[in-house]
Amino acid sequence: MGKKSASAPAAPDPAATAAAQAAANKETAVAQAHLNMVNQYTPQGSLEYTQRGTASDGTPQYSATQTFSPEQQQLYDLTNQAAQKYGQTANTQLNSVSNTLSQPLDFSSLGNMPQFNDSYRTNVENALYDRLQPQIDKDRNALITSLANQGITDPGSQAYQTAIDEINRKQNDLRLGITSQGLSQAAQQYGLETGGRNQQINEMVQQRQIPLNELAAMLSGSQVQSPSFVNAPQSQIASPDVAGMTYANYTGAQNAANMQNQANIAQTQGLYGLLGQGAFGAAYKWSDRKLKTDIEYIADMPNGLGLYRFNYVWGGDHIGYMAEEVREKFPHAVAKMGGFDMVNYEMLEAA
Repeated sequence: MGKKSASAPAAPDPAATAAAQAAANKETAVAQAHLNMVNQYTPQGSLEYTQRGTASDGTPQYSATQTFSPEQQQLYDLTNQAAQKYGQTANTQLNSVSNTLSQPLDFSSLGNMPQFNDSYRTNVENALYDRLQPQIDKDRNALITSLANQGITDPGSQAYQTAIDEINRKQNDLRLGITSQGLSQAAQQYGLETGGRNQQINEMVQQRQIPLNELAAMLSGSQVQSPSFVNAPQSQIASPDVAGMTYANYTGAQNAANMQNQANIAQTQGLYGLLGQGAFGAAYKWSDRKLKTDIEYIADMPNGLGLYRFNYVWGGDHIGYMAEEVREKFPHAVAKMGGFDMVNYEMLEAA
């Protein structure tokens, strides 16, 4: 009486689906590479793409060749020739100075580092004292004579001491000036000696640096400008979603089969509902697991069967047994109609 159940579609082979997707991705990448390899030609030169073969998996392989224009090629050749001559000259000069450069700098011939000469300072001060001492003595004697002419001859008198203190201060100021002058001339002498030594060191260093600078100058030079290419438009091709389409088709076929089976079940259930007790009687109930959804175990019954809560595929919340379990313990209480199991609950209650 019931219609034959619709067969579920075969599940896609994951390996085959992945291989198909990989092949589509590869074909997309090759096509995209073809679109993006644009030959370019400028006044300075050209850029061309050529296929040089294929990889072991069949993927095409390409070469990019950049070519100078005739004028730029001539400049490039001249630059290389000049670079070779510069290099040869540099090597010759380097050989001539290699012995000098291999020796560390030696400043021993310059003697010891200059030191501040305190003796020189003392000599300067003494020379200044010797030059000014006669005048100092002359001024002091003139002052004493002037005081005597004024009747001030007592060294202990206030007037005498005041006059002598004044000339002493002048002589002290003069001595301080001589000391400062001695320090200044000694420092100047130290600076001259240090500067002379530094100049000698600088000359020794230049004797080593100048050949190296000349070598660097000969090995450097202007470079030929490479052609300037524009950025070629980059095309982006979306790879077809082979895997997505494959599984979507499978899901659609599976859903269609499920819907067909549910329709068949509903039709069969409706037919037997119309038969009522005339077919099996009210004691029989549909109990096939294939007709149930949302199955939830409740407890074990005294007859050794499990009790479950479930919904029929056509709806309704029910509590009852599973035909598969009943058949194991009470096979006489199970009957099959339209390909589905029914259970006689009155027989189970009497068991």
